[in-house]
Amino acid sequence: VVFGLATALGAAFGPGISIAIDRIDEFQFKLPLLGDQFFNPMTGPGYFMCVNWIIYAATICFFFKEPKRSGLEELKRRETGQMDADSKKESLLDSVTSSSASQHKIILHDAETKNSLSADSSYCEEDDSSLACDSLEFSASHDEEIDAEPEEKESCCSCFKHLTRPVVICMTLVFFKRVALESIVGASPIVTKNRYGWSIEDVGALQVVNGLIIIPACLVAGYLSTKYEDRLMALCFLSVTLIGMVIMFDLSDLMNYHTSVTYNEYFMLSTGPFSYVTGSLIAFIGVEVCESFTASMMSKVVPSKMAKGTFNAGLLETLVGTGGRAMGDLFVTVMGLISIRNLLNLLILPGMGLVA
Repeated sequence: VVFGLATALGAAFGPGISIAIDRIDEFQFKLPLLGDQFFNPMTGPGYFMCVNWIIYAATICFFFKEPKRSGLEELKRRETGQMDADSKKESLLDSVTSSSASQHKIILHDAETKNSLSADSSYCEEDDSSLACDSLEFSASHDEEIDAEPEEKESCCSCFKHLTRPVVICMTLVFFKRVALESIVGASPIVTKNRYGWSIEDVGALQVVNGLIIIPACLVAGYLSTKYEDRLMALCFLSVTLIGMVIMFDLSDLMNYHTSVTYNEYFMLSTGPFSYVTGSLIAFIGVEVCESFTASMMSKVVPSKMAKGTFNAGLLETLVGTGGRAMGDLFVTVMGLISIRNLLNLLILPGMGLVA
């Protein structure tokens, strides 16, 4: 929830800064080795982010210290205990099978053989007890030897060896969420400009409202997370996203195509500015809050091998999210080349299929 809240604050802060920079008059300044530079609404966001990243890098270098990850050691012990439990079950099954076979052989022998075998069995029990003691000593020292084992050599493909089905499902949710987010938010400047004639300030104001409305939604999600499972809440907010997309879908474009070059303004089933803003807010809330529960599920199912090193689950999730964003931008571009007039429906209809 805190992750989603921070994301929402950033989503609201960014467009607000763009609106503020757009109101600043253009001016010129000089930089060493680079010469004359221009600060205007096109270059201003780049300079602003450059200063932000310099501050961020300096803060990481001088003030951040890697904490001791006690949760990782607990995860290792839990996974080791599970493997030991599975091996004990297998050894117990083998011992039961061998014991039943021995009893069957004993029944077939005569009385003298039974007496000799009983003498041998007492000896075997003593031997088994010594072996049990040795196994106990081995299991007691097993945990200490885990830390002393040499770590596997890290490579760019090593994280793929430890992928499990729950991790793959969470990664798939991240990918589809990014594609849907680009269809809803990333394409909003193009859609609103061509359909409703919005300016940069109007689009920025919509993004600010999107970011601010996420804050109370994250607080509500945090309360619900204490009462319900993460997977149930993720499904619920994916349903919220689907409802928002349905509101944004323009049915009039399927019935009446060429009444206007923008949208069918006077048709009852058309998607006007109010319906678009309402559906966009609802869908954006669903996508962003679902991301919080996806991150929570990921933290619970990620193996210990993917929780450390450079090529870990965090890096893989970032790559999947970036790939989903790039795929969403490519999808918006292709749909725009097909038809700017029907771009909204061309984006929303496949997006509903991904979410559903």
